[in-house]
Amino acid sequence: MKTLNSKKGFTLIELLIVIAIIAVLAVAFLPTILGAPAKGRDTARIADLQKIQKVLISKNLTGTSYPTASGFISTTSDPGNSLIDFSIYLPDFGGKIPTDPQPGNVISGGSGPNQIGKYLYAPDPSGNGPSGNVPSGTYAFVLLANVEIKSNANALCSSAVNGALDPVGAETEKENWCYAILMTK
Repeated sequence: MKTLNSKKGFTLIELLIVIAIIAVLAVAFLPTILGAPAKGRDTARIADLQKIQKVLISKNLTGTSYPTASGFISTTSDPGNSLIDFSIYLPDFGGKIPTDPQPGNVISGGSGPNQIGKYLYAPDPSGNGPSGNVPSGTYAFVLLANVEIKSNANALCSSAVNGALDPVGAETEKENWCYAILMTK
């Protein structure tokens, strides 16, 4: 038999415990949740550079020379804005040349509207091979992209374009964190 005084619901203590549990979980997982977009963009950048590397090597094996100019990968050539025409590789990229997934991302030292969101390509400028922490010998090219998460960087942007994979140190500015692919001959 039911009594008139029986009420269903939550007590104030039960509600406070649930709110405290939710707060602890939010604090524990917030850094992971907030870092996920940057990690995803870095993963896309690295995958894009690896795809560009594979296309360049594949075309080179079939007789197409590597580009000889340094600059940002584009579908048009504009030396004044450091753009290199990669349109001959367009079919190999599925009709679209990979670009940086974050609008406005500029590789260290680059500026201007035509360089935003582009990946950087540089041939061996000297023919003498890389310097820094890379074994000596000639290399064919360097591919470069800024990364947002320091642990994803494998080189300083400022030195990687010259073929040196100088490590990212504790004092390195975020704009100088890069993922570089150095392709040896």
